[in-house]
Amino acid sequence: IFSSQHIPKRMPPPRVASMAVRQLGRMALRPTFNVQTQKWRKPIVSPRIASKIRKYAMSTGDVGKGKMWDPVWDVSPPKVHSLRAPRGTKRDRTREIRAQKIETAMAAMDDKVAQYRKETLERKPPKGIESLLKRLTSRIR
Repeated sequence: IFSSQHIPKRMPPPRVASMAVRQLGRMALRPTFNVQTQKWRKPIVSPRIASKIRKYAMSTGDVGKGKMWDPVWDVSPPKVHSLRAPRGTKRDRTREIRAQKIETAMAAMDDKVAQYRKETLERKPPKGIESLLKRLTSRIR
């Protein structure tokens, strides 16, 4: 059985990461850009490990300049947002174009309806004795 004195409140962070933070400070927490290769490199200490180091330093009271964690490192740079209007939905963006298409289609609609009705009448067989006999004889077979 362990007493409460033997159980640590928080496990210490990885030793290499905490040493890098002590030596390099904020630079260990930020990604760097390599000018020769034109590529970004990951930070030496990942954000997850950095938060472990910060929490451990807060719990042990090792916070301040020259110690395990400096409170200045907590402040992140402000985010820059674009001044562009929100994109919105496609339905809203294309509303005017669709309305113009509908208006031009409706202008020619009367002619199209008249033509359709004319074609349907032409498709029907002509009235008369021949069509009646043809219809009756086709049922017998």
